[in-house]
Amino acid sequence: MLDIDLKLERSEFQIDVQAVFDLHGVTGVMGPSGCGKTTLLRCIAGLEKHAKGHVIFHGETWLKEGEFVPPERRGVGYIFQDGRLFPHLSVLDNLRYGLKRSRGRKGAALDDVVSWLDMDSLLDRHIGKLSGGQRQRVAIARALLGAPRLLLMDEPMAALDWAARSSIMPRLRDISRHFQVPVLFVSHDREEMARLTDELVLMDQGRIVDRGSCRQMLSRTRGSLADDHAISMLEARVVRRDQAYNVTELDVDGRLLVVDQDNLVAGETVRVVIPAAEVSLSLDKLERISIQNRLETMLDEVSDIDSHHALVSLKLETQNLLVLITRRARHRLGLKPGMKVYAHFKAACLEVI
Repeated sequence: MLDIDLKLERSEFQIDVQAVFDLHGVTGVMGPSGCGKTTLLRCIAGLEKHAKGHVIFHGETWLKEGEFVPPERRGVGYIFQDGRLFPHLSVLDNLRYGLKRSRGRKGAALDDVVSWLDMDSLLDRHIGKLSGGQRQRVAIARALLGAPRLLLMDEPMAALDWAARSSIMPRLRDISRHFQVPVLFVSHDREEMARLTDELVLMDQGRIVDRGSCRQMLSRTRGSLADDHAISMLEARVVRRDQAYNVTELDVDGRLLVVDQDNLVAGETVRVVIPAAEVSLSLDKLERISIQNRLETMLDEVSDIDSHHALVSLKLETQNLLVLITRRARHRLGLKPGMKVYAHFKAACLEVI
């Protein structure tokens, strides 16, 4: 558990955060640029000596009036946007530096971390010879080898291209479970949050303005996340692989979804991310169309989000699917809560984690 009550003056805002985090899995901290996300992490890590209040981690006080535990004694791993690696050292020597920072705490073995991050071929290279994605793998490995009690990630994928982000994202999603370390993950990208986090915390102007489970926060039709970039995050179970057509079938609340991914295992639980703009609605059950995913749902809520768009929430069983439509379409269809409607979307628009 992490108990914080922090205040810190900045020229553009004041950090004023009171919160208790259970730290199960990955907790996301999201908000616009300059809202204080990075400063909050720095306060927790002990990198802001002028912070006031308290920081208590698992009953151990890191900060209170008259007491300040320095960063190296907190056992926190910190992964920055740019990696902060030693450019004059090889990959292996950077990792050995991480081992020295463990200060006697028992952590992951070097071989395990290298294998898990698929870095065996990189060990003899110098940092300047690595791609952005490879550098971030080294930064993550070095932090893990320091036997962190808490792992802080400050937009670790912000500088990576899509290919590098796609390759590293599954590792980030699994890092808390595999190494038994809680993670605080900062980003302004809601798709990263949907793919990676369990709890979502929203910040603005140095304060926490909302928090809750990631799935519930993203499914709202009102609030700061209800806009034309809205997405849905659904939990699904892998049913089977259709070898003839190279697609995989998923079960979402008793409804069948078809996705393009071919690396899913029958019976496992996965997370499906669907942009609201990729979903269309009909009042009739359409069969003779090329779109494979056609779900019967009940309209739960509809809300105008700007002068052009409306956001519709569709009820499955225990989960909701968001749909972005025009206000004109809303009124032409006469959409109202309780109506039976059909959601349509292509398999290619889905991301499965």
